[in-house]
Amino acid sequence: MFKNKFFLVFTSVILVAIIIYSFVDSQEKPATEALSDNYAKTVLALRQAKDEALKTEKDSPIEDKKNFKGLHYFAINPVYKVVATLDKLTSGQSIKVAMTGGETEEYEAFANLTFEIDGKKCALKVFKTPEGNLFLPFRDLTSNKETYGAGRYLDLKMEDIKDQSIEIDFNLCYQPYCAYNPSFTCPVPPAENFLNVALKVGEKM
Repeated sequence: MFKNKFFLVFTSVILVAIIIYSFVDSQEKPATEALSDNYAKTVLALRQAKDEALKTEKDSPIEDKKNFKGLHYFAINPVYKVVATLDKLTSGQSIKVAMTGGETEEYEAFANLTFEIDGKKCALKVFKTPEGNLFLPFRDLTSNKETYGAGRYLDLKMEDIKDQSIEIDFNLCYQPYCAYNPSFTCPVPPAENFLNVALKVGEKM
C-alpha cells in the first residue's frame, strides 16, 4: 500500500497551529468571512508544509530537491467540500487492486460513499488501512490531462464518521508518489471509483 506517514505527522502539527490561529483571527471579522479566510489559510498551510517535507525528507519522491519549487494545485474551492452518505460493507470484504507496477494487492473494502457534486450524483468505495484509517482513491475527468493518469487519493479518519455520513474535502486530494518518481509503486483506483465530473481542485500535475 502507498505510504505517506511523515506527511500525516506534520499535518497534525499544522492543523493544531491553524486552529489556534483561526480562533484568534476570527474575533475581528464577520463569522462567514472569517470562516472562509481561515479555511483557505488552513489548506495553504498544509500545502506549504507538504512542500517543505518533500524538499527535505529522505522519504520524498522528489529527486532534484535543490531545484524543487513546490507542487502545483488548483485554486481552493469550498464547493468541493461535501458530505457523503456512508453505507458500511460487511467486515472483511477484500478487493484486488491493480498497482502501477503491474502487480495486484488486496484492500479491505470498508464502505460505499454517495454524494453530489456539480449537480451530479456520485459514488466511491472507500478502503480501510491496516492502521485503521480510511483510504479513498479515485479518478475523474481531469485524470491523464490536468492530473496524474492513475488517479488521486484522499485520507479520511474513522472518527469523522457521524450518523452514517462523512465529510469529503477534495481540496485536500493529492497525487501518489509515483506521479513524481517512477521508482514508487502505487495503487490504481478500481474502475468503480471513476467520477464523471472534472474535479479541478486539489493537487495537479
